Amino acid sequence: MRPIRHWWETVAARWPLRARSNGVPVGRATARDIRAGNAARSRQDWAGAATAYRRALTREPGLHHIWVQLGHMQKEAGQIDAAGEAYETAARLHPDDAEPLLRLGHMAKAWRQPADAAGHFVAALRRDPANLQAVAELVRLMPDRERVAPALWDAVLEVLHIDPAEAAAAEPAQLPAGSTVFDVTDLLAFFGQRRLPTGIQRVQIEVSLACLEGATEPRPIFCLYASARRGWIRLPPDRFERLCRLARQSDDVTDPAWTRELDLLYRRVAVARTVRFAPATVLVNLGTSWADRNYLLDVRVARARDAMVYVPLIFDLIPLIEPRWFVRSLVRDYRAWFGSLLHSADGVLAISEATRRDLLRVSAEWQAPVPGDAVPVVRLDGDFRQDAADARAVREYGLEPGGYVLLVSTLEPRKNHLGAFRAWLALAQRLGEAAVPRLVCVGGRGWLNEELHQFRRDHPALGRLVIILHGVPDDTLAALYEHCLFALYPSFYEGWGLPVSEALSYGKVPAISRVSSLPEAGGRFARYFDPAAPADIAAAALALLDTPTRHAAEQAIRADYAPRSWRRIAHDLVDQAAHVGARDALPRLAAAGTWSLALAPWEERGEIAATEALGEALRHGHGWRAPGRDGCAIEGDDAALRFHWVGAAGHELRVHVAAAHDPVSVRIGSAGVARDHHAAPGTPLTLACALPAAAVAVEVALVPLAGEVTVTRVEVARAAA
Repeated sequence: MRPIRHWWETVAARWPLRARSNGVPVGRATARDIRAGNAARSRQDWAGAATAYRRALTREPGLHHIWVQLGHMQKEAGQIDAAGEAYETAARLHPDDAEPLLRLGHMAKAWRQPADAAGHFVAALRRDPANLQAVAELVRLMPDRERVAPALWDAVLEVLHIDPAEAAAAEPAQLPAGSTVFDVTDLLAFFGQRRLPTGIQRVQIEVSLACLEGATEPRPIFCLYASARRGWIRLPPDRFERLCRLARQSDDVTDPAWTRELDLLYRRVAVARTVRFAPATVLVNLGTSWADRNYLLDVRVARARDAMVYVPLIFDLIPLIEPRWFVRSLVRDYRAWFGSLLHSADGVLAISEATRRDLLRVSAEWQAPVPGDAVPVVRLDGDFRQDAADARAVREYGLEPGGYVLLVSTLEPRKNHLGAFRAWLALAQRLGEAAVPRLVCVGGRGWLNEELHQFRRDHPALGRLVIILHGVPDDTLAALYEHCLFALYPSFYEGWGLPVSEALSYGKVPAISRVSSLPEAGGRFARYFDPAAPADIAAAALALLDTPTRHAAEQAIRADYAPRSWRRIAHDLVDQAAHVGARDALPRLAAAGTWSLALAPWEERGEIAATEALGEALRHGHGWRAPGRDGCAIEGDDAALRFHWVGAAGHELRVHVAAAHDPVSVRIGSAGVARDHHAAPGTPLTLACALPAAAVAVEVALVPLAGEVTVTRVEVARAAA
């Protein structure tokens, strides 16, 4: 050993070997500190990681990427100023890297400094003109040009390569009277992360393209909601149409044709004007909106200000009905969104009778019943047939035409892949593996599916019986449908069941669950089973493995199944929305109660605590920030509470304000009477406002005069003697 050690020491002394970090040579002590920082970061020990990275930078201060990591750790540890300094140092050290500037922009945005944030994103684009993230952030941040400093406006036009004359000639802000407006914010957000549509995105694309092709006249206007503007931006229809068509062709988000169209649309939207709705405009949200906690507040403001009508398309209420199938944060956000929706929408378009029944039942249970005539149904019984690739696309997956059963669905517990796998094991045990067609599962990677993957690992036969495919483009999916034996859909609950309609469009028999909306989608053409019973799933599949039985069912589909074109569905949707009238949806406050303005807390058993009613729908005006864990902050002079008071003598409204580090002053006023309240640092504040004895609509204005004013809850109680 001694000769080897002596040889190594001699080599190391003559040709010293240096460690590398991110491809950059570093000293051994520096490398040791970086490893310690990385280990602390993996433990989420942000302070410990920052300390280790700082030691490394003391030795070698030119390590640009470690300054970025230090900024990340200090930001996570709440050291905002220090994080900003670290990012700024990284930006100086590497003049071509846009990442530190993006980070500075995100921090400024989080701290409600939109002009500073926009400046950082502009600087990032000067370094990396093709950076889609920076362009997308400018779209979200840029207010109307009248509210932008001239220097920043000129800089934005410069980095986006937009002619000032073209920007000045943008579409007018006022929409034509009686317009139908489609909100496709959810779809654009999807395009920012992914490309190939599934489920809700597929419906939005098909309806949008049908309207763009003239399914309705006048054609709907397509808009994007911008939270920084507290309003909507009109999308250029030509760019939006190209994106929709490209989305169906591939899942490649790096495809130059895709990124170019996305970039061009972002650049146009960033300098577009915020629209103003005309009276009787119908705003239809084609997707979801619960991700932005001020969206429905801004809908309420627009309804009150512009007399527009809001009619969202609702796909299902499953996060309320069966929350166990979703991550908790989604259930919390959906619950808050639905409680607000009941007081923000004039009506709702349901995609099935089952969804309509769910909505009417749950809204009544929540003591905010939606009238039945305000919930028309737009069935999604569309023709999903697409141009198919040839059979070679099927063989590329190791499959033979007619040798497999198709299950199209995201991998998530509600879709019940586990039941399908158990059924396939039962079939293999009964018939032998060689006689069982392979089960081909096509869909997104999903969530909460570790049990499913563990089940596959525990049963090696599934590796031979089941294939899971992700990112399958439309033409290949069409080929998979055309060449399958039949389709399987064992879902526990659906709003409609698009894969059922897809299978029928290709003339294939769907074997499906006898639950929720699926009998509407499958009708007399499907074969049904109990999704909770794998033996029943296996029996339905076994019946369809019989060739004469399957051929007879396929013949019935060819003879009698008549899917609607997407033009008809789009026309139906626009027509149904136009017949929904405006309604008074203000919350009604009874003689006693408490309404929370904070995000719903979670109890230890993992359910949402429901000790207080949700108060989000009481908010009115653009002075409200988004609700947080501690409540909802207000700023400016446009924050109010609006509701119907049922009427009772001797009652008052109490608005509870959280304690703050600095002194707090706030004014509360109603019916021409205002009163200022003050609180010392660290002291919570309760504002009181007398309520009339008669039933009446009430608006209570809240104006912060000093300090950070965060409303935690609203209470109705008997007035103090």
